[in-house]
Amino acid sequence: MSQQVELRARIPETMVDPLEAYFCETETPYWGIMQKEITDPYELFGIFPDASTAERELSALREEFKDLPEDFELSEIVDADWQNAYKAFVKPWSDRQLHWIPLWERDTIQAPTGSAVVFLDAGMAFGTGAHETTRLCARRLLDYLEENPDSPEEHTIIDAGCGSGVLALSASALGFRKIYGFDFDPEAITVCHSNAEANSHLAKPEFAVADLEAGFAGGRRGDLVLANIQTDVLIPHSAPLIHGVKNGGTLALSGILTKELKQVQEHFEKQIATQRPDVELKIESREDGEWGDLLFRIT
Repeated sequence: MSQQVELRARIPETMVDPLEAYFCETETPYWGIMQKEITDPYELFGIFPDASTAERELSALREEFKDLPEDFELSEIVDADWQNAYKAFVKPWSDRQLHWIPLWERDTIQAPTGSAVVFLDAGMAFGTGAHETTRLCARRLLDYLEENPDSPEEHTIIDAGCGSGVLALSASALGFRKIYGFDFDPEAITVCHSNAEANSHLAKPEFAVADLEAGFAGGRRGDLVLANIQTDVLIPHSAPLIHGVKNGGTLALSGILTKELKQVQEHFEKQIATQRPDVELKIESREDGEWGDLLFRIT
């Protein structure tokens, strides 16, 4: 059986947020951060197909983060372990009636009767629902359904920067039918289709390869627009996101570090006032760990 390699090193807590933000932005298939228990140190780890890839990726990461530890522990792991290593970090998650269950546990975990269930297996490269930012968006989706319990099939949901499609598929599980997800990365859309096939019990959302400009082209608008995207993308591309919300609709932004919430809120408040001066605006925010979201109700 072929050998794969792992790099691992302890990192200070001060490096966790910048590294997580970078990994979320770049959607790296290699790197991750773990802390086994809350009192344990943080560890940066990477799983690679061979030693040369590990060396190349570590060098590239050092270009972005000069203060990385000098010494990384290098170990060999068998191919089967490499393919499945990420599974240790993907756990079931639920909020209210929505349940996310790892695909490999679909026969061992039984959700309560009447639950909205999504089975997921995105590998290491794209969102599995494990990240706080995805969960923040899912909670906003559930809130929206509670506020609009009648005829959810009449409401249009747009998942901008959809990654693995977890939010779009969750919308389908909750009874929405007009669902559109797009991502600029073709590989992400391939994962979306794969996840949709694994959830044959759900109506399949529409998925497309597109950036924020193209994703809202042709006057496409949503009643609820979800954007789990990093701050350095949200701010320069705020115009199509704002334009993509229907009058009376809601824009939910995630992927924002708590220290960036004020900056993002002020920017979007100003841009909404400029683009849509006749609307009333209500704003909410939540936090989950080091991450936060912003909800703009445009009425």
